[in-house]
Amino acid sequence: MATTDRPVIPDPDVSRWTGYACDFAGLLLLAMALLIGLEILMRGLAGTSTLVADEFSGYLFVWITMIGFAHALQTGAFLRVDLLVTHLPARRRALADILSALVGLAVSIVCTYASAVLMLSNLRYGSVSIQPSATPLWLPQTILPVGFAALALLYALMLW
Repeated sequence: MATTDRPVIPDPDVSRWTGYACDFAGLLLLAMALLIGLEILMRGLAGTSTLVADEFSGYLFVWITMIGFAHALQTGAFLRVDLLVTHLPARRRALADILSALVGLAVSIVCTYASAVLMLSNLRYGSVSIQPSATPLWLPQTILPVGFAALALLYALMLW
């Protein structure tokens, strides 16, 4: 499916939810740009650093990506290889879409589990970043199982 005005899951609530998620990701992108801009200004004008811009920008990038996955899937803009699928008859294309959704669901479930284990392990052991902020790693990692679970839910809804 190429990017289209028609949502992949024809449910207005899902479209609204993924749209809000996309808007939130946009706000995080703005925050990341402001943080990087502040770092540039501080280094250029005052010869000092925030000490956290690089680290937090990385965390924000992961959050933006994970939040954006749901909207990308809903709008048909998620990763796909359409070279062969577009040339298939309608029935085989529908089967390819089902197979694709099944694989996406399976991968999303595995990633949800693995990232939840990682996050909970870091929470349990009190792991912190090696940066000056000593950020508890479970905080930025929280988006991983949440984002993959949302993706799994959308794949399941595609198959519904």
